[in-house]
Amino acid sequence: MSMSYAGYLFFRFVVWVFSFIPFSVLYKISDGLAWLLYRIIKYRKNVVIGQINISFPDKEQSEIQRIVSASYSNLADIIVESIKGFSMDQSEFRRRYKFINPEISLAYTNSNTLSAIHIGAHYGNWEWGAISYPIWFPGSVLAFYKPLSNKFIEAYGRRMRGRLNIVLIPIGDTSKAFKDNGNNGTTYVFLSDQSTWSDKAHWVTFLGQDTACPPGADKYARQLSCPVFFTDIQRVKRGFYEVSQFLLSDGIIALEEGEITKRYMNKLEEIIITKPENWLWSHKRWKKKRIIN
Repeated sequence: MSMSYAGYLFFRFVVWVFSFIPFSVLYKISDGLAWLLYRIIKYRKNVVIGQINISFPDKEQSEIQRIVSASYSNLADIIVESIKGFSMDQSEFRRRYKFINPEISLAYTNSNTLSAIHIGAHYGNWEWGAISYPIWFPGSVLAFYKPLSNKFIEAYGRRMRGRLNIVLIPIGDTSKAFKDNGNNGTTYVFLSDQSTWSDKAHWVTFLGQDTACPPGADKYARQLSCPVFFTDIQRVKRGFYEVSQFLLSDGIIALEEGEITKRYMNKLEEIIITKPENWLWSHKRWKKKRIIN
């Protein structure tokens, strides 16, 4: 038996066990996992502390430590909730993960003649969104993602995330997906706060840092002349989220290349500054450095 398949079987076992665990117990597991990640494993601790320090140079160290500790609690909650999500039904998602103003996007896409691009971030529980989007946005919903290296877990995860009819598209197939679907009432979903090595990266000032941003959502929005929305995921309390949509571009007024990216990053910065602990700080955001000739 290969290590990949053994890992898959273990993962399936954990998913099965979690399906029986009530949320009250789930969050006790999360508390223990957060302590383990932060205090014992010290998962990317230097990355987390370093990035929070450079993003908030004026904060006292006591506040920095609070954010660091809370960010591990956020990460642990997302991990256990993501696993639990594989066994949640549609009614449970609808109760726990509410889009509070989907009508502002549906006003564009309900005609089936215009698509919309939604840009989210690794903030709050983005994983439940990868399953529940079709509950709130009828019609074709395509979400772009980076496939896992374990092919067995990847196939299982893709099948389970897609059970409510969201279509998951590997990031390498983005261009084909837009070519095949175009402006036909499709809702396209991006997570655009990843680092990028692209030579076509859009550069912005984000949390005080010169930041390279993926250009994809900006590029395809301008190609289709379609509206773009920022997706804000806020935790109301443990296990309950409200998701708001903010219009970044109506698709009518032509924008210069990089303007949608700038608007997206400005909105994300505003949200992170308000509640920094809910962003995924363990992700190495500033790997790429700008070369100025």
